[in-house]
Amino acid sequence: MFKRTTAINKLLALKKRKRVIQGGTWAGKTFGIMPLLIDKASKYPNKKITVVAETIPAIKEGVLDDFKNIMQMTGRWNEKNFNATDRVYKFPATGSRIEFKSFDSLGKAKAAGKRTDLFINEGNYIAFEIADALMMRTSERIWIDFNPTNEFWAHTEVLTGDDAEFLLLKYTDNEALPETIYKELMTKIEKSKTSEYWRNWCKVYIDGEIGSLEGVIFTNWKQIDDIPAEATLIGYGLDFGYTNDPTALVAIYKWNGKRILDEVLYQTGMINSEIAKYIKKGIPVFADSAEPKSIEEIRRHGINIKPVVKGSDSINFGLQAMQNQEYLITSNSRNIIKEFRAYSWDKDKMGKRLNVPIDTFNHSVDAIRYHEMMTVGGLVKDYRTRIRVG
Repeated sequence: MFKRTTAINKLLALKKRKRVIQGGTWAGKTFGIMPLLIDKASKYPNKKITVVAETIPAIKEGVLDDFKNIMQMTGRWNEKNFNATDRVYKFPATGSRIEFKSFDSLGKAKAAGKRTDLFINEGNYIAFEIADALMMRTSERIWIDFNPTNEFWAHTEVLTGDDAEFLLLKYTDNEALPETIYKELMTKIEKSKTSEYWRNWCKVYIDGEIGSLEGVIFTNWKQIDDIPAEATLIGYGLDFGYTNDPTALVAIYKWNGKRILDEVLYQTGMINSEIAKYIKKGIPVFADSAEPKSIEEIRRHGINIKPVVKGSDSINFGLQAMQNQEYLITSNSRNIIKEFRAYSWDKDKMGKRLNVPIDTFNHSVDAIRYHEMMTVGGLVKDYRTRIRVG
């Protein structure tokens, strides 16, 4: 059942052309903006509303999924009106439409033409030159939402104008917040009392205030749309999960002196026979040695799976091996991208950085680490020597 929340009421009160919506996780930003766009397309003729996100997978798993849910919850969804290929929903009664787009170049953004309304979802992941080109071709309202990990063009370029206004939303503005999520947020708040990292995390994702997820471990990566035909699959990394934690299976390719990472699995409730179906036979898989029974079960399906060799410093060794690579991550690998953006070094109570990573945002990272620590040439030899000496 759709619920009109405080977040929606606050969004309705905005009057200026450009609306910058900053807020924490589960604050109802996207789930509040989309109903307003749907109402406009339903009531007013010939509106062209463009919803933009960083990548097509981000659209499909995020704002487009929210759009479908809202349309179904309010009894408006009609499959015949939706073009899944172009990601366009038409409203026959008004002649209006809502389209879902992603632009990876300035030229494509300009070529998309003009529109009446624009919604830039997770604007801090969109380049300013692309956002600016889209805004210049929008005649009516512009919405921009984001989690405030740091200041970006919405603060420095948009809010400095007279035609823009700002709204801060928090989880307390979202009465539709599931109880399970509320409890999870309370757990994070409790952690923030003793951890500098979690204090800053709560500042950004709970209080909705500008922060900085400092000490991010991986900066050696970029996104890539597709796996090149010339790329060679060299192995998999596998981190076991089941009920609470997802099983993460990552395919690693070699191409042009770089590694390509592709998300194969990131799912809870997976049994070993199901996991085996996602792995190409003959390709080596490196998995957590703490799960010998699972490894043996998968091996019996004809999979070339091996336990990772661990020592007292295996985590930092694996991270060092990863930092020595240059990674390209496929744009559909949403969970790998999220983890690479968030995986950080921990801090003590005084805010001093520790040489220990935060034990979260790491399911895919662990899977990749298992593969890299067992395959990066001389590092592996040196590591195994240290294990024997230790």
